[in-house]
Amino acid sequence: MDHTGGAGGSQYRREFGEVICARIDAGETLNAICADPAMPCRATLRQWRKMHPEFAAMYERVRRHLAEGKIQNRRLKHVSDAWRVPHEIRLGLRKPHFGGRKSTYRRAWGAAFCERVAAGETIMAITADPAMPSAKAVYGWLKRHEEFLDMYLEARAEQKRWLEFNIDMVVIEATPATFRSAKAEVARLEGLIGRLTAKTYRP
Repeated sequence: MDHTGGAGGSQYRREFGEVICARIDAGETLNAICADPAMPCRATLRQWRKMHPEFAAMYERVRRHLAEGKIQNRRLKHVSDAWRVPHEIRLGLRKPHFGGRKSTYRRAWGAAFCERVAAGETIMAITADPAMPSAKAVYGWLKRHEEFLDMYLEARAEQKRWLEFNIDMVVIEATPATFRSAKAEVARLEGLIGRLTAKTYRP
Protein backbone atom coordinates (compact mmCIF):
# COMPACT_ATOMS: atom_id res chain seq x y z
CA MET A 1 0.00 0.00 0.00
CA ASP A 2 1.48 3.35 -1.04
CA HIS A 3 0.96 5.84 1.81
CA THR A 4 2.69 8.79 0.14
CA GLY A 5 0.52 11.83 -0.43
CA GLY A 6 -0.39 13.49 -3.68
CA ALA A 7 -2.97 13.15 -6.39
CA GLY A 8 -3.59 9.77 -7.94
CA GLY A 9 -6.23 7.21 -8.64
CA SER A 10 -7.75 4.87 -6.09
CA GLN A 11 -5.44 2.08 -4.98
CA TYR A 12 -8.38 -0.21 -4.30
CA ARG A 13 -8.01 -3.81 -5.46
CA ARG A 14 -10.40 -6.66 -4.78
CA GLU A 15 -7.54 -8.56 -3.10
CA PHE A 16 -7.18 -5.72 -0.57
CA GLY A 17 -10.90 -5.91 0.23
CA GLU A 18 -10.85 -9.69 0.68
CA VAL A 19 -7.85 -9.58 3.02
CA ILE A 20 -9.33 -6.74 5.11
CA CYS A 21 -12.69 -8.50 5.47
CA ALA A 22 -11.01 -11.82 6.33
CA ARG A 23 -9.03 -10.12 9.10
CA ILE A 24 -12.18 -8.45 10.47
CA ASP A 25 -13.97 -11.82 10.44
CA ALA A 26 -11.04 -13.34 12.33
CA GLY A 27 -11.60 -10.84 15.14
CA GLU A 28 -9.10 -8.05 14.38
CA THR A 29 -10.14 -4.45 14.98
CA LEU A 30 -9.98 -1.79 12.29
CA ASN A 31 -7.34 0.04 14.37
CA ALA A 32 -5.10 -3.04 14.33
CA ILE A 33 -5.62 -3.64 10.61
CA CYS A 34 -5.00 -0.01 9.63
CA ALA A 35 -1.83 0.08 11.76
CA ASP A 36 -0.34 -2.48 9.35
CA PRO A 37 1.84 -0.58 6.79
CA ALA A 38 0.59 -2.93 4.07
CA MET A 39 -3.01 -1.87 4.72
CA PRO A 40 -4.86 1.41 4.02
CA CYS A 41 -5.70 3.92 6.74
CA ARG A 42 -9.21 4.28 8.15
CA ALA A 43 -9.96 7.35 6.04
CA THR A 44 -9.06 5.38 2.91
CA LEU A 45 -11.32 2.51 4.00
CA ARG A 46 -14.22 4.91 4.44
CA GLN A 47 -13.55 6.31 0.99
CA TRP A 48 -13.40 2.84 -0.54
CA ARG A 49 -16.78 1.96 0.98
CA LYS A 50 -18.29 5.05 -0.67
CA MET A 51 -16.58 4.65 -4.05
CA HIS A 52 -16.53 0.86 -4.52
CA PRO A 53 -19.87 -0.97 -4.08
CA GLU A 54 -18.05 -4.31 -4.28
CA PHE A 55 -15.98 -3.50 -1.18
CA ALA A 56 -18.97 -1.95 0.61
CA ALA A 57 -20.97 -5.17 0.08
CA MET A 58 -18.10 -7.39 1.33
CA TYR A 59 -17.60 -5.16 4.37
CA GLU A 60 -21.31 -5.10 5.33
CA ARG A 61 -21.57 -8.85 4.81
CA VAL A 62 -18.76 -9.63 7.25
CA ARG A 63 -20.10 -7.14 9.80
CA ARG A 64 -23.54 -8.81 9.65
CA HIS A 65 -21.83 -12.19 10.03
CA LEU A 66 -20.14 -11.08 13.24
CA ALA A 67 -23.33 -9.43 14.53
CA GLU A 68 -25.28 -12.68 14.09
CA GLY A 69 -22.68 -14.49 16.18
CA LYS A 70 -22.95 -11.87 18.94
CA ILE A 71 -26.76 -12.16 19.00
CA GLN A 72 -26.55 -15.94 19.31
CA ASN A 73 -24.09 -15.64 22.17
CA ARG A 74 -25.89 -12.85 24.03
CA ARG A 75 -28.40 -15.23 25.64
CA LEU A 76 -25.62 -17.09 27.39
CA LYS A 77 -24.52 -13.90 29.16
CA HIS A 78 -27.65 -14.23 31.31
CA VAL A 79 -26.07 -17.37 32.75
CA SER A 80 -22.36 -16.54 33.04
CA ASP A 81 -19.65 -14.72 31.09
CA ALA A 82 -17.46 -17.77 31.73
CA TRP A 83 -19.58 -19.83 29.35
CA ARG A 84 -18.98 -17.86 26.15
CA VAL A 85 -19.31 -19.99 23.04
CA PRO A 86 -16.12 -20.08 20.90
CA HIS A 87 -16.20 -17.89 17.78
CA GLU A 88 -16.23 -20.85 15.37
CA ILE A 89 -19.21 -22.49 17.09
CA ARG A 90 -21.21 -19.23 17.19
CA LEU A 91 -20.79 -18.82 13.44
CA GLY A 92 -21.61 -22.47 12.72
CA LEU A 93 -18.12 -23.29 11.42
CA ARG A 94 -17.78 -26.29 13.75
CA LYS A 95 -19.95 -28.20 16.17
CA PRO A 96 -19.34 -28.04 19.92
CA HIS A 97 -17.66 -31.04 21.46
CA PHE A 98 -17.98 -31.90 25.11
CA GLY A 99 -15.77 -34.64 26.45
CA GLY A 100 -16.23 -36.67 29.61
CA ARG A 101 -19.20 -38.65 30.82
CA LYS A 102 -22.64 -38.66 29.23
CA SER A 103 -24.89 -35.84 30.46
CA THR A 104 -27.21 -36.62 33.38
CA TYR A 105 -29.81 -34.14 32.09
CA ARG A 106 -33.44 -35.27 32.14
CA ARG A 107 -36.33 -33.00 31.16
CA ALA A 108 -38.32 -33.96 34.28
CA TRP A 109 -35.46 -32.91 36.55
CA GLY A 110 -34.98 -29.70 34.60
CA ALA A 111 -38.69 -28.83 34.80
CA ALA A 112 -38.81 -29.54 38.56
CA PHE A 113 -35.70 -27.42 39.14
CA CYS A 114 -37.12 -24.49 37.14
CA GLU A 115 -40.45 -24.69 38.98
CA ARG A 116 -38.62 -24.12 42.24
CA VAL A 117 -36.59 -21.26 40.73
CA ALA A 118 -39.82 -19.59 39.55
CA ALA A 119 -41.25 -20.00 43.07
CA GLY A 120 -38.37 -17.92 44.46
CA GLU A 121 -35.86 -20.49 45.73
CA THR A 122 -32.14 -19.91 45.22
CA ILE A 123 -30.01 -22.30 43.20
CA MET A 124 -27.91 -23.19 46.26
CA ALA A 125 -31.05 -24.02 48.29
CA ILE A 126 -32.45 -26.20 45.51
CA THR A 127 -29.21 -28.06 44.83
CA ALA A 128 -28.77 -28.70 48.57
CA ASP A 129 -31.86 -30.93 48.32
CA PRO A 130 -30.67 -34.58 47.93
CA ALA A 131 -33.51 -35.15 45.45
CA MET A 132 -32.10 -32.46 43.15
CA PRO A 133 -28.94 -32.51 41.00
CA SER A 134 -25.76 -30.82 42.21
CA ALA A 135 -24.91 -27.20 41.35
CA LYS A 136 -22.12 -28.46 39.07
CA ALA A 137 -24.60 -30.61 37.14
CA VAL A 138 -27.08 -27.74 36.79
CA TYR A 139 -24.46 -25.35 35.41
CA GLY A 140 -23.33 -28.08 33.02
CA TRP A 141 -26.91 -28.45 31.78
CA LEU A 142 -27.13 -24.70 31.20
CA LYS A 143 -24.04 -24.90 29.01
CA ARG A 144 -25.04 -27.94 27.02
CA HIS A 145 -28.84 -28.10 26.76
CA GLU A 146 -30.71 -25.36 24.92
CA GLU A 147 -34.05 -26.68 26.19
CA PHE A 148 -32.99 -26.35 29.84
CA LEU A 149 -31.46 -22.91 29.24
CA ASP A 150 -34.79 -21.70 27.80
CA MET A 151 -36.71 -23.14 30.77
CA TYR A 152 -34.28 -21.56 33.23
CA LEU A 153 -34.46 -18.08 31.67
CA GLU A 154 -38.27 -18.26 31.64
CA ALA A 155 -38.26 -19.36 35.31
CA ARG A 156 -36.07 -16.39 36.19
CA ALA A 157 -38.47 -14.07 34.35
CA GLU A 158 -41.45 -15.62 36.19
CA GLN A 159 -39.62 -15.25 39.49
CA LYS A 160 -39.13 -11.53 38.79
CA ARG A 161 -42.80 -11.09 37.81
CA TRP A 162 -43.88 -12.78 41.05
CA LEU A 163 -41.67 -10.50 43.15
CA GLU A 164 -43.00 -7.42 41.33
CA PHE A 165 -46.56 -8.66 41.99
CA ASN A 166 -45.73 -9.00 45.70
CA ILE A 167 -44.41 -5.41 45.74
CA ASP A 168 -47.69 -4.20 44.22
CA MET A 169 -49.69 -6.10 46.85
CA VAL A 170 -47.61 -4.69 49.71
CA VAL A 171 -48.15 -1.15 48.40
CA ILE A 172 -51.89 -1.67 47.87
CA GLU A 173 -52.45 -3.14 51.35
CA ALA A 174 -50.25 -0.59 53.19
CA THR A 175 -51.93 1.68 55.71
CA PRO A 176 -50.57 4.68 57.65
CA ALA A 177 -49.99 2.36 60.59
CA THR A 178 -48.01 -0.19 58.52
CA PHE A 179 -46.26 2.33 56.24
CA ARG A 180 -42.76 1.86 57.69
CA SER A 181 -42.87 -1.94 57.66
CA ALA A 182 -44.36 -1.90 54.14
CA LYS A 183 -41.57 0.41 52.95
CA ALA A 184 -38.95 -1.95 54.40
CA GLU A 185 -40.60 -4.96 52.73
CA VAL A 186 -40.68 -3.18 49.36
CA ALA A 187 -36.98 -2.33 49.72
CA ARG A 188 -36.22 -5.97 50.56
CA LEU A 189 -38.11 -7.26 47.52
CA GLU A 190 -36.55 -4.67 45.20
CA GLY A 191 -33.10 -5.63 46.50
CA LEU A 192 -33.87 -9.29 45.80
CA ILE A 193 -34.91 -8.42 42.23
CA GLY A 194 -31.63 -6.54 41.79
CA ARG A 195 -29.59 -9.50 43.00
CA LEU A 196 -31.46 -11.89 40.71
CA THR A 197 -31.13 -9.69 37.60
CA ALA A 198 -28.36 -10.87 35.27
CA LYS A 199 -25.40 -8.47 35.26
CA THR A 200 -24.02 -7.20 31.94
CA TYR A 201 -20.83 -5.25 31.44
CA ARG A 202 -19.47 -3.02 28.72
CA PRO A 203 -16.85 -4.69 26.49
